[in-house]
Amino acid sequence: MDSLIKRIIEDGRCLEGGILKVDRFLNHQMDPYLMKQVAVEFMNRFGQEKPTKILTVEASGIAPAVMLGFIMELPVVFAKKKKPSTMSQFFSTTVHSFTKQNEYTLIVSREYLTAEDRVLFIDDFLAYGNAGLGILNLCQQAGAELVGMGFIIEKEFQHGRQVLIEAGVKHIESLVIFESIVNNQIKLKNVRIKHINVYEEANRCLLCQDAPCTKACKHGDPARAIRAIRFDNHKPALRWIKDCTDADLERAEQACIHYNWPIRIKMMLRAIHQDEVDDSHYPSLNIMFCGIPCENPFFLASSAVCTNYEMVAKAFDAGWAGVFYKTICLQEIKEVSPRFDAMHNVSIHGDFYGFRNMEQLSENPAEMDFDILHRLKQNYPTKVVVASIMGQTKEDWITLAKMAEEAGCDAVELNFSCPQMKHEGMGSDVGQNPELVKSFTAYVKKSVKIPVIPKMTPNITHITEPAAACIEAGADAISAINTIKSVTMDIDSEVSGCRTSSGYSGRAVHPIALRYILELSQMPEKVELSGIGGIETWRDALEFIQLGCGNVQVCTAVMQYGYRIIDDLILGLQRYMAKRGITHLQQLVGELQSKFMNADSLDRDTIIYPKFDMELCVGCGRCEISCSDGGHQAIVFDHNTRRPRLVGTKCVGCHLCRLVCPAGAISVTKRVVKKQSATTAAPIE
Repeated sequence: MDSLIKRIIEDGRCLEGGILKVDRFLNHQMDPYLMKQVAVEFMNRFGQEKPTKILTVEASGIAPAVMLGFIMELPVVFAKKKKPSTMSQFFSTTVHSFTKQNEYTLIVSREYLTAEDRVLFIDDFLAYGNAGLGILNLCQQAGAELVGMGFIIEKEFQHGRQVLIEAGVKHIESLVIFESIVNNQIKLKNVRIKHINVYEEANRCLLCQDAPCTKACKHGDPARAIRAIRFDNHKPALRWIKDCTDADLERAEQACIHYNWPIRIKMMLRAIHQDEVDDSHYPSLNIMFCGIPCENPFFLASSAVCTNYEMVAKAFDAGWAGVFYKTICLQEIKEVSPRFDAMHNVSIHGDFYGFRNMEQLSENPAEMDFDILHRLKQNYPTKVVVASIMGQTKEDWITLAKMAEEAGCDAVELNFSCPQMKHEGMGSDVGQNPELVKSFTAYVKKSVKIPVIPKMTPNITHITEPAAACIEAGADAISAINTIKSVTMDIDSEVSGCRTSSGYSGRAVHPIALRYILELSQMPEKVELSGIGGIETWRDALEFIQLGCGNVQVCTAVMQYGYRIIDDLILGLQRYMAKRGITHLQQLVGELQSKFMNADSLDRDTIIYPKFDMELCVGCGRCEISCSDGGHQAIVFDHNTRRPRLVGTKCVGCHLCRLVCPAGAISVTKRVVKKQSATTAAPIE
């Protein structure tokens, strides 16, 4: 019964106490087509018993029983739970209800249950077998022969089948058998349930503008829910579809314009469990940075995402706390075309993990940009406006810094790090020279009273050297990192047949950026940090904050998905804080710094072995391939059963197998002391 299993997986709901709700399609709202399929299956299984009458119980067994009666051309009788005033002669028995935790009486008229009947009992559930015992008792009272019992769903773990067999029932058929319902998860007997991966499905979504799926939905916003999942907020996603009916989600799915096949909207969203975190107690994300109050830690990074008034105003309206405006200079800037390139999986268009750009600084005259910043600060007084500047000479730096202060900017960022400047003495060339950054920082500090924030280049071996020089010169904070010099080879990104190295950003640089932030946070000279590099989700931002950043700057993710990602950045971080009981964002700043130590101080006397979950394993053998060719040959793959087996004596606990498993079927065991003898087998779980 694949169709029945599919409906249970998609629409069934588990409740505490081992209760399964199937009222979407079986015992409240009924799917007639599914009932017909159920009836056909029962006919195939009980036809040889030659029943003359079908008996069921009021009320959930009536639908499949009537459908079966129609197909087999047999009368259907249902045992009533209340005696009608017109019924005088009847059989009755008392039954205990597991679901309702009470007792009730089953009644059947003597007119419709006689000694000549060969009875087939049909019901929706077999749990403890109480209803079946009641029916058996009624048949015995009437002298009728019970030829079989058919159940749509059986809960094997409640042992009803054994109870009925011991009572003398010879033929029992269940279309679907549950081995267990544990932690609101069902396990079907002889069935491997392939649950939908909600994140995988959400990643297929095109994140459409003016999403057709939401327009087709009358009572919710499935597009917003899917976007929440895409940006690591799958449980809160339910708030946008809480009033949606199945029909709403089905219409939304039909409206999906995916170029390949529609997103499985209904199946994906119905697979999510209720959020256990109370959203009425989400904390504020306000934080101080360089003495400036910020409503949240999320800023636009100095880049193409903030090049004019309209763009920044739109971002502020969306909820961004501040902007490091695109770097302003006094030189003429002329950009190339094309100036962007991206790294992505061949089969996935539009979703890149690495982004290369040849963008330089603002092409606007300096006076125009500072007028924009002045208007932004006037119209959005609670937002934080930071002018990013770059000079070529001492005079340039001082002039630009003073213009920023006069425009009302909250702070000034010194861009010592742009990797693709065409002018000498500017960008990352300066940022690699501690003496130059120190002198330019000192000049600016003496010229203005607003905070000064030098921006560091990653294109250097020791980022702490120029950073320390800036701090010595009086820097109030450090921004890091700018983009990493790189080369991509796509011919479509050539500029008139020529190529050059330029800045690399996006998800791919995230771990590298974190490494630099860690080094800066561990400096003896303490300073506030603003983190940049591959931030796409709230969890990415959290990692920067936990290493010591008071705010984070985002660029590439905005270029891909728009300013709207701020919704999930805020939502995710607030929910995380609420879940941990943290009331102030400052409590998270730098909390994981102490976890990091030199490699020679790490524990080398214990091991964590991988743990294989055969219920989740799909038998692809990827773990064996990687372990054999890139690990320690500690996995054997059985080609008959298509199952891996760990060889404990060879396993070194590297966890390459866990990282390559596409099904998430490999987890970890407890850390244990390493065995002294190489010939002693490690524990296998």
